[in-house]
Order: sequence, then C-alpha cells, then structure tokens
Amino acid sequence: MTRNASCLAVLAILATAGCDGAPPADDGGSSDTGVPRSDTGVPPTDAGPPSEAGVGATDGGTTVGCGAPAAIAEGAWVEQSIDVGGVSRVFFVHLPTGYDPSRAYPVVHQFHGCSDSATREDNNVPVERESGTDAIHVRGRAAARCWDTAPTGEDMAFVDALFAHVDATYCVDPERRFVTGYSGGSFMAHRVACIRGSLVRGVATIAGGQRGNSCSGDVAALLIHDQDDTTVNISASEGTRDGYLEANGCDAAAPTTPLDPSPCVQYTGCDARLPVVWCETSGQNHSRQDALAAPAFWSFLSSLPR
Repeated sequence: MTRNASCLAVLAILATAGCDGAPPADDGGSSDTGVPRSDTGVPPTDAGPPSEAGVGATDGGTTVGCGAPAAIAEGAWVEQSIDVGGVSRVFFVHLPTGYDPSRAYPVVHQFHGCSDSATREDNNVPVERESGTDAIHVRGRAAARCWDTAPTGEDMAFVDALFAHVDATYCVDPERRFVTGYSGGSFMAHRVACIRGSLVRGVATIAGGQRGNSCSGDVAALLIHDQDDTTVNISASEGTRDGYLEANGCDAAAPTTPLDPSPCVQYTGCDARLPVVWCETSGQNHSRQDALAAPAFWSFLSSLPR
C-alpha cells in the first residue's frame, strides 16, 4: 500500500495555568482563551503510536470514496456528524466548487484553538480561502473547549474516525493528507502528525507546538510563532521545530533561505521531501495572523511532492 495507512494534556506539561485568563488578541474573529501563558517546551509522553487501521486508502493512490458524487453542497462549510464510540461528534466539510469525484484531492484537517464558543471550529486559519478548487477541508469540533491530545483519548479516536470517513466518502489523495492548527489546535495538529505520522504528509501551525515521543512516519513542517506571544511562549514552537529538524535530517546550524511570504525561512540539508519552514513574527502577540498564516500554510502544503 502507498503511504498509509486536551486542554488537560497540554496543561499537564506547561509551567503555569491560564485557561481562565483574559482572551488574547485574535485578528480572525473567535478568540483562543484556553492555552496557558507559558510553555516549558517539554514534550508529552506516550506509549507509542496505536493502530492506524481503518483508513480507506487503496493501492492506486486514491481512496475508496472516489467515484461517488458529492452528497453535500460545494464551496461552503457543511455540518455533519459521526458516531465515535457511541458518541455523536460534529464536524464540517468544505468541498471545492466544482468537486470532481474522479479527481484525488489533497485533504486539509484543521484543528481549532481552545474556545468556549459553541462554534469553536471557526477559530481556525482559513486555509480554504487560499486553496480554491484544489483541496478538501475538514474541521472537527473538540469534545471540550480544548483538544484532548492523549494518544488514546476521545479526540484522537475522533480524528481516526474522521480520517476513515473522509477517505470512504470523498476522493482523496492519501499521499497528500495535511493537518493545520492554531494555538491549542497547533498542539493537537503536531500530536496527530506524531502519532499518525504515517498517514500525514505535512503539518502547518501557528502559536503552538509539542510533538511528543515515539513518533511514526515522516512529516514536513511549517511553524509560525510570534516572539511577543504572552499566551503560548515561542519556546513551544521552537522545541517542536527542532524536533522536526532532527527527524528530517536538516542542518540546524547552516544559514537558512528566505521564503515567501516573509518572514519565513527554510532550513537547508533536509530530506528533499521533508522541508522544515520557520516563520518568526513580532508585535502580533497570540493572534492567528490570518493574512500571513493562510497563504503561508497553503503555499507550503501544496508545494510538497507526493
């Protein structure tokens, strides 16, 4: 087969708590109030990646959902639900306008920042605005205000169910499955990229990190973080970046190469299929920086070869 197939967890590894703190600035709408105000950069522990069975990839570089016409509207977020262990979980799918069931699309799974909002899934970098007609996007809603990043937790089971459902329902290229996240959603995105690394091609995040231990697979990574972030210290993303640099064979000591959009830079020496990009901003605090993050996310992810 081709490349296959909690807020509580985060709090446990952080230096100070802050889920009840004041909302930080968020230039994209919803605020992320659930991430503590400092981060030690120490990765959470885990017992290794659980089984990845159930994802609907085929040997032909497509998924079993290919060939079936879409049963939902195109060009808009459509709410759906799925049973996960006897619990109905809500998620949202954004199909590109002109969706072609015979074309294998990249799929981007977006993980929202912590929020008390009933529509907390909206607290995401709007990557779908950049991908146009070239990708399927999926947004889940965490069981609580923050994602549970535990390998055997209810949200990781939800992610597994979403991967399998999307593959079985839509025409997806399993070699181009991506994850993105903002703040608390960044922690979740990197945990998914670690625990389910053999199913994920690339990850792009802003304002959060932490991969964890015993990671599987090979994943390209782009990370954005503001040096003045007082909600999640930049060290969280720096430590995560350094983990990717080591895993992907990069030369952390060599000069970096400027990359659009500024201020992004790319590291040298990485495996050609596994680039690592770092974008350090200033004066933006903990905002989503949609104007930077959305195009940076899609430019990076869409450039990755199969």
